[in-house]
Amino acid sequence: MSLRARIQVLLGFLVGMPLLLLLFESYRAGRTAFLVVTRQESVQIARLEAAGIDLTFMPPRLVADGLALSVETCGSLREEEVRELLRRTLFANPGLYGITVALTPGATPLGRFAPYVFRKGGKLAETTVSYDYTERDWFRRPVESGRRTWIRPYFGETGGALMVTYSAPIRREGRVVGVASVDLDLESFVSRLRSLRPGERGSLYLVSRSGQILAHPDRPAAVDADREAQLGLLASLLAKQGRDMAEMKDPVTRVRSWIVEEPIDSLSEANGGQGWSLVVSWPLRDRLAPLGGLARRMLVLYVFLGGAALLLLQRSFEQVVTRPLLRLAEQTRGYANGDFRRRPPDASDPPEIRELGLALENLGTVLESEKRREPGTPVPP
Repeated sequence: MSLRARIQVLLGFLVGMPLLLLLFESYRAGRTAFLVVTRQESVQIARLEAAGIDLTFMPPRLVADGLALSVETCGSLREEEVRELLRRTLFANPGLYGITVALTPGATPLGRFAPYVFRKGGKLAETTVSYDYTERDWFRRPVESGRRTWIRPYFGETGGALMVTYSAPIRREGRVVGVASVDLDLESFVSRLRSLRPGERGSLYLVSRSGQILAHPDRPAAVDADREAQLGLLASLLAKQGRDMAEMKDPVTRVRSWIVEEPIDSLSEANGGQGWSLVVSWPLRDRLAPLGGLARRMLVLYVFLGGAALLLLQRSFEQVVTRPLLRLAEQTRGYANGDFRRRPPDASDPPEIRELGLALENLGTVLESEKRREPGTPVPP
């Protein structure tokens, strides 16, 4: 490889490596800044929406607790009084879908008693639970445990709407004799989740600590609410207390995302839930897309600047080194052929080149004097 080619390679390395390192550091600093902003925005979204969800799920809990207390303190249980209480309670709470007081057969004078008041076509309708409600979770779990409880979302038997139920045990004379249950239609809740899209493609959804996706803006995911979901790293976040966050694959979309898990107070274990939390999933690919475009523009700019710098250095090297060396090489060939004309060094040449030129001039002087002293003697090559 010629000296010129070697110098070009060296210059390319010396120019290219700093630019590449600068581009890498710029991208890394930009990515870090984007992630910091994403984390802050995700936490703010999670905090605000968790507060909103609290406001959604708190009224059913308060209504059911109040209804259970009313039945407990009622002197005598009469069927029409309970039904009227149900109608008035549902009328006063337009955000609820349905409400019931279900009593354990044989535990009270009313026997098997479960009137159900619900909304239908904008009006109140009334029916009686016809199936064996004592085997259903919304009745069995609070009766057996004596604790109020949320039942994970399910699709209602009438209309197929996504529902959630909260049940509070009813005690009379120190023992549980039934439950007061409230049904909440989650369609508006899911629609709200569907309208909240962090980064346009992100999502907010409700999960339980046991690893179930309870409500998701993607309808098929909500259909799978009764199937164990493979939550991966999210499961470890749910096992902890308080807010947690991590960069991971979203368990639904399988896209690398920034995940924030925010517990819902109204759905906590202390309030009858199973550690339900709101998840904010923000896809990093979409979030970092502007940074990728910026990196490509910076790369084009760096290539242009690097090429210009390399061209400038190459031309400077030719003027300072290559051309003077070629001139000295030509002068040396002239000496070899008997041409002893002097080519004094250029004042603009570097000191090393001028020194080499002066040495060559001295050599020419010696060779010329030798030739004159021995006429006809050829100059050795």
